[in-house]
Amino acid sequence: MEASVADDWQYGLWSSLSLELLARAALSNISPVLLADSKNWRNITFALGNAPTAKKFNPISISTKEVLARLTELLPEFTEEMAGFCSKHTDDRNAELHTGEVIFGQNGTARWLPRFYQSCDTLLRSIGKNLSDFVEDAKHAESLIQSLGDDAARSVSQDISAHSKVWANKPDTDKKDAVLQATTWATRQSGHRVECPSCASVALLHGAPVGAVSTEINDEEDEVVQRQSMLPSSFECIACGLKISGFSKLSACDLGDTFSAKTIYTPAEYFGLYTEDELQEARDEVEASYTYEPDFNEY
Repeated sequence: MEASVADDWQYGLWSSLSLELLARAALSNISPVLLADSKNWRNITFALGNAPTAKKFNPISISTKEVLARLTELLPEFTEEMAGFCSKHTDDRNAELHTGEVIFGQNGTARWLPRFYQSCDTLLRSIGKNLSDFVEDAKHAESLIQSLGDDAARSVSQDISAHSKVWANKPDTDKKDAVLQATTWATRQSGHRVECPSCASVALLHGAPVGAVSTEINDEEDEVVQRQSMLPSSFECIACGLKISGFSKLSACDLGDTFSAKTIYTPAEYFGLYTEDELQEARDEVEASYTYEPDFNEY
């Protein structure tokens, strides 16, 4: 990649190949088995380091999109934005190689190079490396990554300011009605309740699950409680109409903190069991509805 000129199509093509290999390296760093295609169990044994046990066996790995999907759950720092960029970047590569469509040569690097370095930096850190291990000019790569934060902050600041002005010009009666509607709409079951940075009304933050699920058993309440961290991905306030999408923008306006999603189960629900009352009710229904049909073929 670095042997090519930045505005050359080969520069973008090699970048997509290196990005895919780096993503697979990051997933393999957790466990090589995660790369094995589970449709054939021999792929798993091969990933475990065992020799093939069948003739003409060619091990197959999972698709790049599946690699990215697994990384978003296993590496909290690898956001859905990064996964979306990586997926689009590899799709562009496939289109250029297999359809003959000119993609990398006709578009400049500004639209993808900063996010390329951002994704690479996150993946490299997960395997104990950094950008200086990957590219010659690490300072330039880091400056491009920083520009993403500046652009995100500038963009979201403008959106918040515009909605604040519209909100300030509304009549007080309209504001009260909008706040009441937002309070009713923003339930705890629908998302993570936060204060809108534009109008200070109750709003909702949505996210994607990251990391492991913690399970606790509450003996006093006879409940099973599960919690999972959620990485913010979108924000919405129906009072002033402000919407923000993307972790970088949310982080720029102090809405990027992870939050927890809690689900409570009864022991029967969690373990897939039926209570004694439910079993007895089922027996009563069977006894009430079951009748023998006459058999005229008795010997």
